[in-house]
Amino acid sequence: MIPSFLLAKLYVKGSLKNTASGFEFDLKNIIDSTMLIGIGPISVGEKIYEGNAIEMKLADRTVNGVELSGSNPVPIRVGVPFKVSVCGENLEAGEQKITVVATTSEIGKIKFDIHDQPA
Repeated sequence: MIPSFLLAKLYVKGSLKNTASGFEFDLKNIIDSTMLIGIGPISVGEKIYEGNAIEMKLADRTVNGVELSGSNPVPIRVGVPFKVSVCGENLEAGEQKITVVATTSEIGKIKFDIHDQPA
């Protein structure tokens, strides 16, 4: 089990921003290379986003949340940032708490909170 304070360091501080279709932020694996087999739900307050609403933009491809599975994992390497885009409502001004759930093939589900304000 990885402590939540360490998982929170996966978030690239200052990367949270609103987009034309919702919001996005960057994550950077600082722990160990892994295979991501699921992402979501991602929640902000009472709003919950999952499946098609979540997209990961990696260096070599873009993967929708519904495409991730044990038979279609995405390698997440140490030190390589990637962008998570959420299709939905823009975030309000001020500090936001975003809860991210993801699943890796090695340790199963991980859950952590992001605290930041959109740029």
